[in-house]
Amino acid sequence: MNSLLRFLVRNLGVWLVIFAIAKLYFLLINTQAFGVDIIQFPAMWWNGLRLDLSVIGYILILPSLLFLIGKLTSLSVVRYLKVYYWLVFVVVIIVLATDPYFFLYWGQKANTSFTQFIGKENAGLASIELSHYLIAFTFIVLMISRFAYTWNKQLTLPFKTSYLGVLLLMAVVAIMIRSSFGKVPINISSAYYSSNNLYNNTAINSIWSALSTEVEKNKNKSMTFFEDAEAEKLYTEIYSDSASIDYAKLISVNDSTNIVLIVLESFSAKTSGYLFGNEYASTPNLDKMMQEGITFTNAYASSFRSDKGLLALTYGIPATAHQTLTNFPDYLAPKPNIFKHFPADYRTSFYYGGDIEFANIKVLFKDANEVVVQKDFNSTQENAWGVHDEVVFERFTSDFLGNNSPQFKMMFSLSSHEPFDVPGYNKKADKYLNSISYTDSCLSVMIERIRKSDKWKNTLIILTADHGTVRPNNAPVYDSTNFRIPMVMIGGAVKQDKIITSIVSQTQIPATLAVLKGKKNVYPQPSVFTPVNKAFYSYFDGVVMVAPNCFQRFDFGLKKYADSTTCLPPYERAYYQISNKRFFTN
Repeated sequence: MNSLLRFLVRNLGVWLVIFAIAKLYFLLINTQAFGVDIIQFPAMWWNGLRLDLSVIGYILILPSLLFLIGKLTSLSVVRYLKVYYWLVFVVVIIVLATDPYFFLYWGQKANTSFTQFIGKENAGLASIELSHYLIAFTFIVLMISRFAYTWNKQLTLPFKTSYLGVLLLMAVVAIMIRSSFGKVPINISSAYYSSNNLYNNTAINSIWSALSTEVEKNKNKSMTFFEDAEAEKLYTEIYSDSASIDYAKLISVNDSTNIVLIVLESFSAKTSGYLFGNEYASTPNLDKMMQEGITFTNAYASSFRSDKGLLALTYGIPATAHQTLTNFPDYLAPKPNIFKHFPADYRTSFYYGGDIEFANIKVLFKDANEVVVQKDFNSTQENAWGVHDEVVFERFTSDFLGNNSPQFKMMFSLSSHEPFDVPGYNKKADKYLNSISYTDSCLSVMIERIRKSDKWKNTLIILTADHGTVRPNNAPVYDSTNFRIPMVMIGGAVKQDKIITSIVSQTQIPATLAVLKGKKNVYPQPSVFTPVNKAFYSYFDGVVMVAPNCFQRFDFGLKKYADSTTCLPPYERAYYQISNKRFFTN
């Protein structure tokens, strides 16, 4: 009995120390980006303790069974425990080493969802700064060294056991895993104690989070906050007060008007001097365009990732917090999208300098007549993600000007993605801002070529972004400034310049194109020409509504509104519940 008690105490001591070190490491990695009060660390550790104990319980399941087998068969379990602990420790330490960078780059805890960003040339891995690799590798080496020389010996000492002791150990392990004597077992929200998202994510045990995410990731269960009838009622109210004015009259289109949709990678409104001020201003050419066309000064992205932003822009489907809906092509296939709005005499196309398999985005462009991607370019001007913007923009423009058919052309830029290594361009000290400035210069060349052509007078060009980013000021991941993006319409089809300050969303672009082409609006959202003055976006841990004088964030971990009082009905929860349910009910 005493030997098993010592075994349990040593396991608790070793693993709790490992998890405490990991929390401190997580906090320090994210300190510079998000700011932190180190005095809060004991609170983070304490609030995450139950999840730590639960993970230790899971780790002890096999040793407990081995002890029981040892008693029944007189088998020595020591050598098996050594192998088991080494395997567990290596997996655990890799997760703990990479977890801070998941949060730093993507605002979420470590899980295997990153594998979808590892293309044929490992573009996802190449996006990570070398210094971050070195820090994570150093952490792994130091922790493995300590495990080899100290911790492993404490965990694998031989013990004399008894049947009663083994049964008691198994009972303790079960209690640790459940971490509750009530009907409801422990869940990830037990670590949430603060309105500061960094503090909560530091408290959460990274192993527990990763395991729970993997278990849940393939479930198609809709987000459910209300009874269906109540959710439908709230959802209907969202669009009941759309603007009485119709801005569509500012644009004149006919049966042969060319429509061009340019999606700029990671172009946050923060980088626009016109939208955000001079602090991070890096888009002088785009700013000039916004002063001469129809500009939406309060446009928002649906999420923080390219695959989710492109889904919103092509299908009008809002991004969910946890799920990646492009992973469900069977549900996506029958739904309307922007390429279906154009008659047979139009030539529709999508251009992207990268790998079309990236994050399953290929499914979004299946209805385009032509898809031009990385393999279709013969250029050495590449980075880890693909062909640089100056090459893609030039090909895109030449193809557009050289085709006399009516056209709908969509392009997704690339160079302003991590690692921000752009060719021969050094105008900004900050690498992200420099890459934005580079793409802005490429955009200027393209627009001027089209402006000087005969096509300009019968062309509408829509410029927007796939998503914003926490860069360069590293605002909290849920902050509305991270999701605000540029949106402007220019070209000869624009008959009157206009600054529209009403709040709009990128999810309204498909409805906007349907209206412009005289089609029935088959999307839930109205076009941007009749704005509802509300926008919705999601991040990994919550959903948000932005409205005039209202910022409403429902946090999944806290299971309540954070950073604000409720200034409007819970429209954001109804919006995501109904949208998600409709997606999975073809």
